[in-house]
Amino acid sequence: MDPQFIAGLQDLLQKLASALDTETIKTVTSTLSQQFYTESACVPALLTIAKDHEQPHIRQLAAVEMRKRIPVYWSTFDADTQQQMRDAILQMIIAETNNLARHSLARVISSIAELDIPNQRWGDLIQFLYKCCQSPTAAHREIGIYVLDSLFETIADTLSEHMQHLFNLFSTLIKDPESLVVRVTTLEALGKAAEFIEPEDRSAINAFQAQVPAMVQVLQKCLEIGEEDSASRCFEVFNSLLILETPLLNRHFAELIEFSINVGSNEEFDDNLRIMALNFLVWTATYKRGRLQKLKIVKLLIDKMMPITAQEDPEDIDEDSPSRVALRVLNALSTNLPPQHVFPVVIAHVVQYMQNADPMFRKGAMLSLAIVIEGCVDYTRLGTGDIVALVCAGLSDPDARVRRASCMALGCIADELGDEVADHHEKLMPLIFNLMNEPDMMIVKYAINALDSILEGLGEPILSYLPHLMQRLVHLLDVGSAEVKPLALAAIGSAAHSSGDAFAPYFNEVILRVTHAMSLTGDDDVMALRGIATDTAGAIAETAGKDAFRPYLEETMKLALQGMELDSSNLRECGYCYFAVMSRVFEGEFTQY
Repeated sequence: MDPQFIAGLQDLLQKLASALDTETIKTVTSTLSQQFYTESACVPALLTIAKDHEQPHIRQLAAVEMRKRIPVYWSTFDADTQQQMRDAILQMIIAETNNLARHSLARVISSIAELDIPNQRWGDLIQFLYKCCQSPTAAHREIGIYVLDSLFETIADTLSEHMQHLFNLFSTLIKDPESLVVRVTTLEALGKAAEFIEPEDRSAINAFQAQVPAMVQVLQKCLEIGEEDSASRCFEVFNSLLILETPLLNRHFAELIEFSINVGSNEEFDDNLRIMALNFLVWTATYKRGRLQKLKIVKLLIDKMMPITAQEDPEDIDEDSPSRVALRVLNALSTNLPPQHVFPVVIAHVVQYMQNADPMFRKGAMLSLAIVIEGCVDYTRLGTGDIVALVCAGLSDPDARVRRASCMALGCIADELGDEVADHHEKLMPLIFNLMNEPDMMIVKYAINALDSILEGLGEPILSYLPHLMQRLVHLLDVGSAEVKPLALAAIGSAAHSSGDAFAPYFNEVILRVTHAMSLTGDDDVMALRGIATDTAGAIAETAGKDAFRPYLEETMKLALQGMELDSSNLRECGYCYFAVMSRVFEGEFTQY
């Protein structure tokens, strides 16, 4: 091996590891690719660096780079050279003290095994790993199970032939008395082995099911000591087991549900750990609905989720929290199970919570109602009046958080039951008008959204509300927040569609604002407003008719066509809808376009 070649390669790896800017990374990577990685000698050179360099992050990087070159150059080495490298790597991984470097070496072993073992080479590798897994030294057991786990990604077919031996080994490692690393990695290896168990293989199914209680104990230990990363990896395995056709969790399913409920409900646990447990319940409701029904634990699950919906949420609407994931559990139940198993239980809690002195429970009630309506539409249709009465109580609640949640609930219900909700306009419209005057723009936003859904099915009754409605919506379009303006404009379009000829007095003041909004460029909020304006132009044209709209046809067509050239798929979609409406309204006059 040329010492200069190794030195040059090592120098570049050090530069790559310490690079702080993308330009340096590009330059070093290019030099490596053109001057070093074009030769098979790079493999033994990287092996030498991975073995001898004093800095662990350079040893790790050398192993990472070596793994990438194995598929390219391994077949170019003679049998003796290959064997020397195999022996060296096994010695190195035992001697390596850095976890990341050790894991990267395990990936190298896995990469070589993928090429060798199907061709009946490196026959002693599995035996070596078994020996490591049975070693009295915890670090050796960690190496053995980690490499076995990695091999499931490359030679799973070969490993599946030894499934019974592996289960015997895993049954010991999953209870390792010293190393949580061994236990967690064994759980992950079991998850990968599960993918190769056929539904008719009762022996393998029984062997796997026997490991489940110990797997749960590993997860429980991770939760108890706050090992968030390890707990996350464990939950990922359990989630993956839910979607397999082979029923590997059935024997312990009720205990798993109870365990996840307890973790998700326990406020002493970190929120991230609770979220993982609750997400398992979302997956359960989605993929194991039949099992939930058979065990008759749907009511218990809802009973346990409802109090969590009353807990605090973070300000960031995109950030997960236990309460938000509990709502997703309710949604998954409502959309995957018969509504008669879900809605009566939820609505009983909603009624009870709306009488609670704590506004967080009233907020949770409204959000729960909002989230389950999607899956229970037909079941709830005849009881729309009772649901609207509950929402009206929420819309007039003294607490702003409850009013905001009630607006969201009304929007969801009106989306699904528009005509039925519109029948109760006399109760709802005054409340919505009040909410549109709130200082809290989030309440205004959700109130307008709910209003928009109601207007679509309102018809003639809109006439008595139109003057007040248009005054408020035009004002919000002029001075509202960036989030409120598109909703206000969309509601104006719905009002135009619903009111017909009665919209004529408002045509001029609205069309000027629409054409202005259609000309805007800027950030996402501005582009959203421009898209809604394009839609609204079509709605107004259809309502006003071609004679009234004709003076604005050329300008709005020009703006819509310009919008098609901007980098916004939503704006293009709105443009196509607008063209369709214009061709319908103007018929032959549209030919020029």
